[in-house]
Amino acid sequence: MNDKFGRIFRGSILNYYSDDLPLQKFIRYLGIDNKNGLSDLGKYVSSELIEIMDFVDHKGKPELITWDLDGKRIDYVRLSPEHRSALRKLQELGVVRKSAGDENDWMYHYISGYVISDSGIFCTLTLTAQTAYGLKKYGDNPELKEFLEKYVNKLDPWYGATYYSETQGGSDLGANNTVAFNEGNNWYLTGNDKYFASDAGLADGAIVTAKYAEGGVKSIGLFFVPAMNGRGELNYTIRRLKNKMGTIAVPSGEVELNRSEAYLIGEKEKGIYYAMEILTVSRIDDALAASGIGRKALWEAYLHAERRSAFGKKLIEHPLMIRDLTTLEAELEGAVIISLYAARLFSDAYSSRPPYDDNYNYARFISHIAKNMAAWASDHVTQYSLEIFGGIGFFEEFPMAKFHRDALVTSIWEGTSNIQSLDMLEAIVRKNAAYMFFSKMESIKNKLKNDRAGKNIESAFNRTKEYFDSVMKSGYAECHSKDLLKKLGELCEVTLMYDLYEKEGDERDLHSADLLFAEIYRKDEVLETSLFKMDIVDWMSNERRKTAQGK
Repeated sequence: MNDKFGRIFRGSILNYYSDDLPLQKFIRYLGIDNKNGLSDLGKYVSSELIEIMDFVDHKGKPELITWDLDGKRIDYVRLSPEHRSALRKLQELGVVRKSAGDENDWMYHYISGYVISDSGIFCTLTLTAQTAYGLKKYGDNPELKEFLEKYVNKLDPWYGATYYSETQGGSDLGANNTVAFNEGNNWYLTGNDKYFASDAGLADGAIVTAKYAEGGVKSIGLFFVPAMNGRGELNYTIRRLKNKMGTIAVPSGEVELNRSEAYLIGEKEKGIYYAMEILTVSRIDDALAASGIGRKALWEAYLHAERRSAFGKKLIEHPLMIRDLTTLEAELEGAVIISLYAARLFSDAYSSRPPYDDNYNYARFISHIAKNMAAWASDHVTQYSLEIFGGIGFFEEFPMAKFHRDALVTSIWEGTSNIQSLDMLEAIVRKNAAYMFFSKMESIKNKLKNDRAGKNIESAFNRTKEYFDSVMKSGYAECHSKDLLKKLGELCEVTLMYDLYEKEGDERDLHSADLLFAEIYRKDEVLETSLFKMDIVDWMSNERRKTAQGK
């Protein structure tokens, strides 16, 4: 067959895992074991998945089929055969099973999210992982253990969902109207307004919030609700699927529950804690997916700039383009390293349960920061990567536009930037997480041996701590919480980047850290051009990669 997808997407020849040299460095730096199977995933994503999902985005939108030929309600979400095949392939590669089972820690799932980073199809797998996570950690009764086995089944795994938000409340789960009631030791849920229910129609079962008593957020319980009840009938119904500007591959619908059979997860009084913990799984997924989308967009833009000529030379030879590419790369690397840092902290804190220990509280604190930092970076990087293509970057016939549309949702899903900022502030005020943060950043700072790195981090640390103290003393901390999140995130990123250089000893990493520092802390200065070194980005070059691989 005459296949010319490589003529409209140059990244189809890459391996998004093994060819991503910064990713490999970050994995070593954070002490993450090499994950067998991720190289296969990286090649599948570039050579097949991106083309499949781009086609689904434009031509293969999921469709709700409400009735069967006999007039029986089925609420079936029909996917294109390629979409179903892609989900099966990703499941075979262990994106959920290897972490939800006993083969790997949760870092396998998180790094998979970065490599896949299609906000549509990966959302389906994120929701499935969340469901399996909740069942694995808090599914203490035999029924829930049986359901977990279905999610880690190698041959025909189940898919999951989380039905939390409702029209009247959104992120305010205390405003939920869905109620849970117990009859004869069995739980049932009733509520007609689970308003943003992604994976509706695909999920074999969902984790659902519902109130078991009158009151606010403390009366929220957490339940597992199978899609089919014990009689083999629909256990809940889907009112409609929604039209969205991006993430087309994941069906997002409105779910109605009417005496739906349910299984209580853990202790009902701790339901809100479980719900927020499970949400943290997907918040870190959001951060890594956002970073991965940014990587794919920038890599594609770099490959285009290598080939495209304007005004007598290649785009990549123009000084302004050199600055653009190098600063975008430094910004993106900061987002990737803080996202992986958050994932590693959370994966390591897995065993902690409510009321949680300090390590878990610190991991949650970093997750809020990482999600915002990565989402903002992805918005910026994908938008400007489109611009590098000029007018054709705006054409939907090429995959680039989809990257930007899909990036936009990462700052919205699982809590907007305002929600992340407020949740971060709660971790500061009630969990003393900022003390741990500054202690850890200072410990890294004090071990830096490179004079310039030490001086820069000393300056960044002092400025950030001074701002933090002024905000916390002002009486207006909530008003300034988003600015505070950004400043804490920037300090974390540059500190980790300089520490990476100390551990790896690669001058290229020092250059990237220097540029990230300059763009954040010297942004009102005229920066010397020596900061914009091409060694920061030329690892993405096809020719350099072929030479390094002996091709």
